[in-house]
Amino acid sequence: MLYTRRRFLRGAGLGAAAVVINPILSLRKIAGASHGNPGKFVVIVNMLGGNDGLDTVVPAHLQPYVDARPLTNLVEHLPAGESLLDLSGGFKLHYGLKNVKQLWDDGDVHVVNKVSYPNPNQSHFTSQDIMSFGVRNELDGDGRGWLGRFADLYCADPVEPLGVISVGLGRRPDFQSQVTTPLALQTVEGFKVDSSEDAYPGEHDLRLKVMRDVLASEGAPGAEPQLTLFKASKDAYDLVDRLQQGTAGWTDPLTYPTTTLGRYLKTVSQLLHGRDQFGTKVFYTGIGGFDTHANQAGQHGALMAQIDGAIGAFAADLKSPARNMWNDCVIVVISEFGRRVAENGSLGTDHGWGNPFLVMGGGVKGSADAGGGMTEPLIEGDLAGQQNVPFKVDFRDVYGSVIERHLGVEAPALFPDPNYTPDFGSLDLVA
Repeated sequence: MLYTRRRFLRGAGLGAAAVVINPILSLRKIAGASHGNPGKFVVIVNMLGGNDGLDTVVPAHLQPYVDARPLTNLVEHLPAGESLLDLSGGFKLHYGLKNVKQLWDDGDVHVVNKVSYPNPNQSHFTSQDIMSFGVRNELDGDGRGWLGRFADLYCADPVEPLGVISVGLGRRPDFQSQVTTPLALQTVEGFKVDSSEDAYPGEHDLRLKVMRDVLASEGAPGAEPQLTLFKASKDAYDLVDRLQQGTAGWTDPLTYPTTTLGRYLKTVSQLLHGRDQFGTKVFYTGIGGFDTHANQAGQHGALMAQIDGAIGAFAADLKSPARNMWNDCVIVVISEFGRRVAENGSLGTDHGWGNPFLVMGGGVKGSADAGGGMTEPLIEGDLAGQQNVPFKVDFRDVYGSVIERHLGVEAPALFPDPNYTPDFGSLDLVA
């Protein structure tokens, strides 16, 4: 088949579109232009749908919790052979979070309760947008997500598309940016240029070779839009090569569960193999299914087990002598809102307000430190006669505390809400 310049540009454009949405301005390595604490990174795990925090960090010692859920509370209603896991001050952990409990015992977990934002909204879409853009009213922002601002501030000199990576969740509003384009992928193996053409499906490898040869041998076109297309195509191929080469030496520990989150955190592990070349500071992943309006017990139990199995494997992987990355890692487990205090008539719970965030890692101030690894623990008045767990801690304060203390960069510019005053220092989460 004859590969003309026009045919190449058409195919290259299709390939670039499969990898990036916007042209990548430069793929120079981040070495020598790093911001903050080198080697430190954050993994955000989003429990999409509104996780029931009262059945995750269980206030087993507070009678209003038991009374509000006569048929579903986890003090009196547990699967056979299961028991709640002791934390501190009468609080218990969901029976499915056994690996998280071990991390707590190791002093590597901090629980932040009553997390939300002012005047909480119980819409999934509104709450997720607020948490994605980092502002209460989208009009108060600049069109960027909070991680897009992070990438533009701290991953843009030189432009580093691997500074912030989304795994499994696509390009959420969190990653809307102006300067750099955070990378979104499902798996390392599936991250490739798509040169498919329906008429000749068997010539994929040949087309890739020809396109690479042309990119290497031909100069950039002198006019638009061909120039932008050529640069975007070259950056796409370069990025694929760089990612594949940087992760090539990764060894699968064969301990990750085959669940959705297990696969996603396994991908994060692969990407961490190339962290010296990639300079990734934030990984963002998660799973859905937490909107448990009916028959919550079984669904929530299965979700807790999936979260626990994936995080347990990831922590063990990073702690292993071959990796030795646990002290560089902070995991923040989030959800857009909590659930109501009382169960509903369908043995589930409805949309609520405040919720616990779990902060984990080797550098986290946990149960072995002053404060017992828990901020704003629930009291009886938070539940007695209340529809919702109250809002006390702004989610941006949790993010900001981790960003500043762990990653070592300034966080206020990430949340340009005129009605929000950062209070990062009130949360002593990271050593």
